[in-house]
Amino acid sequence: MSTSRTTPRHPTSGEPDFPAWLAGLSDDTLVRLCELRADVASPPPASLGVLASRLRLPASTARAMGTLTWPDLLVLATAAALGADSGPVPIGAVSGRLGVDDDDPAFRAAVDTLRDLALFWGDPAHARIVPVTGAAVDAAPVEAPVPGEPVGAHLDTAWSGLSDRALGVLGAVARGRTPVGALGPAASETVRAAAGELADAGLASVTGTAGGEVVVPRAHALDRARHGARPSGSSLLDVPGTSAPGTSASGPGSAGVPTGRRAAARSAAERNAAETADASGGVAALDLLHRCDALLAALSRHPAATLKAGGVGVRELRRVARAAGVDEPEVPLLLEVLAAAGLIAVGDTDVGETGFDSVWAPTEAADVWSSRDRARRWAELVLAWWSMPRAPWRVGSEIEGGGTVPALGDPVGPPAAGERDRVLRALCRLDPGAEPGDDLLPEVVRWFSPVWFARAGSRTCTQTVGEARRLGLVVGTTATSAARILVSVPPAAGPPSADELEPVLRAALPEPVSEVIVQADLTILAPGPLVPELAADFALLADVESAGAATTYRVTETSLRRALDSGRTAAGIRDLLARTSITPVPQSLDYLIEDVARRHGRLRAGAALSFLRCDDPSLVAQVLGSPVAESCALRSVAPTVLISQARPLDLVEALREHGYAPVVEDTSGAVVALTRPVARVRATSPGRTPRVPTRTATTGELRAAITAMRSADRVRSARGSSGDGYTGEAAIARLHEAAGSGTAVTVSVVDAQGRSTSRLVIPVSVAGGRIEGVEPDSAEAVTLPLHRVISVADVDPTR
Repeated sequence: MSTSRTTPRHPTSGEPDFPAWLAGLSDDTLVRLCELRADVASPPPASLGVLASRLRLPASTARAMGTLTWPDLLVLATAAALGADSGPVPIGAVSGRLGVDDDDPAFRAAVDTLRDLALFWGDPAHARIVPVTGAAVDAAPVEAPVPGEPVGAHLDTAWSGLSDRALGVLGAVARGRTPVGALGPAASETVRAAAGELADAGLASVTGTAGGEVVVPRAHALDRARHGARPSGSSLLDVPGTSAPGTSASGPGSAGVPTGRRAAARSAAERNAAETADASGGVAALDLLHRCDALLAALSRHPAATLKAGGVGVRELRRVARAAGVDEPEVPLLLEVLAAAGLIAVGDTDVGETGFDSVWAPTEAADVWSSRDRARRWAELVLAWWSMPRAPWRVGSEIEGGGTVPALGDPVGPPAAGERDRVLRALCRLDPGAEPGDDLLPEVVRWFSPVWFARAGSRTCTQTVGEARRLGLVVGTTATSAARILVSVPPAAGPPSADELEPVLRAALPEPVSEVIVQADLTILAPGPLVPELAADFALLADVESAGAATTYRVTETSLRRALDSGRTAAGIRDLLARTSITPVPQSLDYLIEDVARRHGRLRAGAALSFLRCDDPSLVAQVLGSPVAESCALRSVAPTVLISQARPLDLVEALREHGYAPVVEDTSGAVVALTRPVARVRATSPGRTPRVPTRTATTGELRAAITAMRSADRVRSARGSSGDGYTGEAAIARLHEAAGSGTAVTVSVVDAQGRSTSRLVIPVSVAGGRIEGVEPDSAEAVTLPLHRVISVADVDPTR
């Protein structure tokens, strides 16, 4: 994307020096290179020449550039602008263009990273890049500084003289995915005038392209539009928000490391910030568990129906949200996490005598999960979210061809697991005390993954962080210790285990409490998560009104009847409250308990299919005259006894809907608690094969491969050759030349297993990613993949 270059880009005679430079590196350096660019080491190259060819493939170069941070990319773009693809450029010239010293920590870190990736090559005092890297820089979302652009006080002066419309245009371009704004035919005169104003101030250039005019901000103006004014001493390579002398931020771009008491104070502040974030994350985790429990309970009673095309539609999501008492926007995330954790699955199930086909319902694993420790439950949900292929935030967005993305449907868009890794890894590279704010959140991600951000955009960042906040992994814009554990494992190695994550999460959760505060408004406040036995008691006695670090319960007639239905007594409820409340039980709650208990159980239901008995004949007559008599087929068999064709639980629920308070009794007259059957499905393996992480070679395997490459090169050198071969772009140029002249060449290619072979070919055409030609001895047609070509050698004319 860079538009300012000192020299034109073209291959040079120095290009064949790249394999020789590579061969001169130490084994340790080559191992490090293959670890950072794992794609070039699989399968193991046959020789260092093959390794050099793979390193110069456009796809491999693009992958390597995708790992760069903004300082890395800016240093690379600056070297390219100075002509590093045409010859060596002094490192001092690159640092000078960026306005930093050669020994600036951020600059040295960027240069070291580029050398480790072989994007810079040659002697340490100079920077060189191969032409394919230069071409990739041209397409990258970066602009190198140009001589004469306003910097420091001159930038302040130019900035203060801009109109609001010019600042608006500059801000809009800076916040975009790429630092280029198109001035197409639809651009208004106001926008064009603002672009001209930026150009006149030296803060942008307006140039013509094949697609029309574009406005490209200068590097320093772009940085200011994204991050605001920098403090004195800070450069384009320093993490925004930190000053150069004496402060630092984790990761590349750190300006320095504080020492002495200042360092101790900073460390203490960071520890406090981390502990505060972890505690807040623990509160979010408790709320998450509560909502997941509510959702599982709702799906147990009435599973979620699937669409014909798969997934769960909008109407069903609304119904589930109402049934579970969960906000509708949260339902897709909760459903996706529960599905990824294997706690819900799609299948056929029965709820009592009602059958459901192709519905999402809890699995048997959900019952096991619900009985586990809170930290373990949270760990399993976090790991499920971290690895699941779908992105819940995309649910409801439009898809090409019409319609919207359903929940629990096929994955849409780029792999969501990679997006989560990029976003959380960026936040984890900041100090725990850094709080960039929601408006600067996309710029934080862009700083650490600029190439990826150009594809994904800011919405992916904000939505992913929103999901992480609900899971307790991010608080505001601060990553918790749990998030840092997740990103500490390389993506290729897979996620950490629940055993690794569980202790971190347990430490973040508030300690359980065994006391509550009973209030006059019939609410009960638990100042922390209740111990398990009390949590079960209060779940019967009251309804959860709000969950988190402190849980608020509300006592109602319905909740009291639920407790009495389960066998609790009024005296037992009063004793529980008196025993656990640190405040006196208010009189209003005593009255409510007494009133509900007095009316509770006056009607007694049994099985006839069911019967109804009561010592009060007038109440029996009242029931017989109510709508329940017809709906449940009630008839009198005695002044105090009615029988029904409805099941006992159906009869009890119908009576309760009309204001009565019956209970169910067994043959001995004891009260029993009946509950509705719940849906359960057996989890089945998904239709598509799960993605298996690519295995990366170990250090020992890489070292052995490099030894084998050096041995192969020594054997090849001992055998000698009829002439020097062509590699890289020189090889492609030689193939074009041979196709034009009809001469034969020897083409060396490598197959998918890493084995190299040579073919004698007269090229006819070199296009479409392949070489088509003729084998001169047999006149047989030959087709070779261009990307597997190692080298091209001339044929001895006397052959």
